[in-house]
Amino acid sequence: MRFFLVILLVILASCSNQTTHRQQSESKGANLCRYSKYLSVFKTKNGYWICIQHPDRKNERFQLKISSPANDLAVLSATHIGMLSALNEEQRIAAITDIRYVYSPKVKKRFQQKQVIALQNEQSMSVDQLLRSKSEYVIYSAFSGSFSQEKRLEKLGIHCIPNFDWREQSALGRAEWILLFGVLSGKVPEAIQLFRTIEQAYNFSKNPSIVSSEMISGNVTGDFWYAPAGESFMADIFRNAGLNYVYHQTTGTGSVAYSREKILKDGENVKIWLNPGFPTKKEIIRVHPKAKYLPFFKHSKIFCYTHNSNKYWELSTLRPDWLLEDLARIAAGKSTKDLHFYQEVK
Repeated sequence: MRFFLVILLVILASCSNQTTHRQQSESKGANLCRYSKYLSVFKTKNGYWICIQHPDRKNERFQLKISSPANDLAVLSATHIGMLSALNEEQRIAAITDIRYVYSPKVKKRFQQKQVIALQNEQSMSVDQLLRSKSEYVIYSAFSGSFSQEKRLEKLGIHCIPNFDWREQSALGRAEWILLFGVLSGKVPEAIQLFRTIEQAYNFSKNPSIVSSEMISGNVTGDFWYAPAGESFMADIFRNAGLNYVYHQTTGTGSVAYSREKILKDGENVKIWLNPGFPTKKEIIRVHPKAKYLPFFKHSKIFCYTHNSNKYWELSTLRPDWLLEDLARIAAGKSTKDLHFYQEVK
């Protein structure tokens, strides 16, 4: 009898996995997401069903049924703050990682009023601090792989939701994660409408037929120059903006790493340099003295977002239409005053 009881317990445990939340038999409507490779959102009779595919493990899916909005959320990435802010739901943010990297004025004010707790680090955050925030969900980005506190938090009744917007290969796929935050905040119709507005504006701003002079992106870190690979979402935005990106034919969806010698050769005809990592030429030289020998340092137009990095990291994922508009104006040689994210580096 004991043997059969053990077998039954094993079967029940294997069925629950990450989801005592799973109810696969419940009827669901069509997936509300059309661009995302990893996020699916389904309307059900009593709420929404979230399914998140792991980018690297095809057999691993996170599934969660949400029947009512959350009162308190721990959001561990700037993009999460930006999406809740766009829905005017900052009051649901109870915990973040580091206030120094927050752009939202409302979240900063709530932090000053001690309504938001800073956890400092995704992997080594204080569980006691998180419990004090009364967060019902933790949304994390898994930049370092698995979330170290997940099992412990699940036992305490706090659901941990992975967010892979940063792994999407298209700009609209990244922005579509606004639907997840629509579900968590009870604002799915508003999230859908906002995404449609972004989608229309992004498609309207596409202008790949007007090709600029040669452009390079990236900067030196250590002994290598890191730049977006040709199949990445950023290279796709460059293409849609009409920028003639030097490495647009490279493969991969992440970054490419090249020696300084290769950059010197490939950059001979470059007229636009994007994302050097600093807001002034003086700072570029201070950190990378040899940058002054780059053929495009003196004679090209240089643009970066680092005069307000927090704004860029918090909002650019959700607003690829703004990002595309900035880059299209740069590509076309139009006035670059009052861009959404970028500023000329002088």
